[in-house]
Amino acid sequence: MRILVRSLMAVVGTIGLIAGAQAKDDTQNFEIAGFGGWSMGGEFKLQGGGAIVNNEVTSTGSRIGLHDHLSYGVAADLRVSDSAAYELFYSREPTRLSVISGAAPTDVTVSYLQLGGTLMLDEGERAVRPYAIGGLGITRLSPGEDGNTRTRFSGSLGLGLRWAATQHVALRLEGRGFVTLMNNDAVFCKSDNSGLLCRVHSNSTTFIQGQLLAGVAFTF
Repeated sequence: MRILVRSLMAVVGTIGLIAGAQAKDDTQNFEIAGFGGWSMGGEFKLQGGGAIVNNEVTSTGSRIGLHDHLSYGVAADLRVSDSAAYELFYSREPTRLSVISGAAPTDVTVSYLQLGGTLMLDEGERAVRPYAIGGLGITRLSPGEDGNTRTRFSGSLGLGLRWAATQHVALRLEGRGFVTLMNNDAVFCKSDNSGLLCRVHSNSTTFIQGQLLAGVAFTF
C-alpha cells in the first residue's frame, strides 16, 4: 500500500507541475476531485476437497463474494481540451469476505489505481454535462491480517455527470466498472485452523466490481 500511495503522490505532483506551467496560457486546466460511494460485486469460488467448519461442510465450486461496502477515492485530471482530460484515479474499499455462514468473516481491502481519461459527450456549454471514463492500471487485494496480498492488471470504464456549480467548483456523479485479470490460483492464503482462505480462488479469469460515486471537484 505504501508503494501505491507514493506512486499516486508522485504522479499527482507531476501533473500539478505540468498544470502550473500551463496556467500562464490557460487557467483551470487542472482538477482534483474527492469521492465517496458504494462498491458492489466481487465473487470468488472455493476449490479443493470439502472441509468442515462449525459443523458446516464446504464444497468445491461454492461461490463466495465480498460484502457490498462504502468506498472512497480521489481523481486528478489534466485537461487537454474543453472536452477531454487525462485522469489518475485511486479508490479504496475496506470490506469483508464471508467464506460460509457460521465462519468468521475476513477483512479484505480492494484498491484500484487507474491511469486514463475523461471525454465529454456533448459540445455544449451547459452546466450539467455527461462524460465517459476509461483507464488501465492495477488492482490490489489485501486480506486484513497475515494473508497474501495480490496485485493484478485491471481496466475500467464508466459514465458520469458533471455539474459546474461555480467557475472553480463542480459536482460529479459517476458509475465505474472494473475488470481485473486473474490467474486461477489462491487469492487469499492465510494459515488458520481450517485453511479455508487458501482455497479461495478467482471465480474465473476475471474479477469484476462496480462503483457508484459522488464527489466534489476543484479546478485550478
